[in-house]
Amino acid sequence: MRPALYQLLAGCLCLIRAAAEESPLPRELVQRLSRSDIRSINDLQRLLGIDTVETELIEETKYDDDKVFSHTLPDHRRAQTNARHRRSTLVEEALPAGCKVRTTIYEIPRSQVDPTAANFIIWPPCVEVKRCTGCCNTSNMRCQAAHKHHRTIRVAKLQYVRRRPKLREVQVQLEDHLECTCANRRQFDPTSDTDNGIR
Repeated sequence: MRPALYQLLAGCLCLIRAAAEESPLPRELVQRLSRSDIRSINDLQRLLGIDTVETELIEETKYDDDKVFSHTLPDHRRAQTNARHRRSTLVEEALPAGCKVRTTIYEIPRSQVDPTAANFIIWPPCVEVKRCTGCCNTSNMRCQAAHKHHRTIRVAKLQYVRRRPKLREVQVQLEDHLECTCANRRQFDPTSDTDNGIR
């Protein structure tokens, strides 16, 4: 029992030393990443002036019936399973989901149609809008709209009045984003010190 405890403590000390050797990212590096248009790992490598890129495999833990029961399969099925597994191990480079205008679904809030009533149905309940989505190079930047456009649509409001259906057209204003930009997250974060007047 005691040798196992000593091994565990020695392992913990090694981890603590390794964590202490890892230094935080310099601010100028984060700023350079924030201002750059990075579209691939090669772009990132060139920007940082790194000669080689190490490859690390992060395995997804999942239960694979084919692997577990492959010994019980006939030879031809085992060969098909192995071929399928080889094809699935091809690795492709991750492409960034950059900050840009995309079509997204907007569920029309009931309060936008009628804030005073509760018993009604909106049709259609959701519509497509253009919104800025995606990520910027660093977590201190946020994808946001640089230019917006407002438009008005008609939706149906179905309501029962004295046990009879009543249908009305209601105008709802929507906001579409036309152009996107990456901006500093602190400018828009209500919990940040600068927004609360604390310096």
